[in-house]
Amino acid sequence: MNSAIAESEETTISVSDSPRRTLEKEIKRLPEFEFLPVFTERGGLFSQQKKFKAVVEKGRDDVIAVVRDRYALVQMRDIFSRVLSSLEGDIRGNVIYYRGRGQLHIFPEDSGIGICVLNSVDASTAIKVYFVKRENRATVYLPSAKGIGGIKEYKRLHVGTPLDEVTNFSQILSDAHATWTFVVSEIAKIPLTNDLAEEIKKSLDTKTLIDAVDGFTNGNLDRHIGRSPTLWDLLLVVMKTASASKFKSEIHREKRMRELSTLLIVFALKVS
Repeated sequence: MNSAIAESEETTISVSDSPRRTLEKEIKRLPEFEFLPVFTERGGLFSQQKKFKAVVEKGRDDVIAVVRDRYALVQMRDIFSRVLSSLEGDIRGNVIYYRGRGQLHIFPEDSGIGICVLNSVDASTAIKVYFVKRENRATVYLPSAKGIGGIKEYKRLHVGTPLDEVTNFSQILSDAHATWTFVVSEIAKIPLTNDLAEEIKKSLDTKTLIDAVDGFTNGNLDRHIGRSPTLWDLLLVVMKTASASKFKSEIHREKRMRELSTLLIVFALKVS
């Protein structure tokens, strides 16, 4: 297990692939959060802004975010523990945290298909559940997009009692496997052509990723994998290259993976 926690200016947690018991311990190490009142100062006089609250890690004064007074503070410990306890059988996963944003990744033992639960206390995102696939040392997220049948995203704003209506995470995990199997089979049917590679390059935003596409497609395409490559093969090359880049934190890396997954998979399924 590789766990790194820095307590100086910011709390950062990054735990590598671990069994259920280790995940339970690491979730308990996530910081708790609380509200502090917000004041403005003018001419030496302080006025409390009752429509706003500051979110901080409990016992610390560093402000993570300022939110509206109706914002519900959902503790990551509670959300992640609830998800974990609702799952049956042998599972593995990892938990990451950085400055008010956390993710829990869960996979059945010996499977690369699972779910990712996102939570934040900085108002950057609602609680979300994604279907994810780990392959080629990268996490690929199944996007929620109109017009793509069978792909659904659970999303709940921090108002009321989130996750109350979501109880069967074992079924969600099963759905993730079935949906990913279908999606990969569809994209893997598409032969990779130079025209498709050029279309993908137009949507990429860094030279590193464009060079990765060129490196995979230039010359004899068959030489890389011993068979005619597919669009899915190229998508994995791009995702692996992006994941290998340097990021401020694992949270930032996974955000990039979600954005890139949406771009590439939506493109691929439209082609299919």
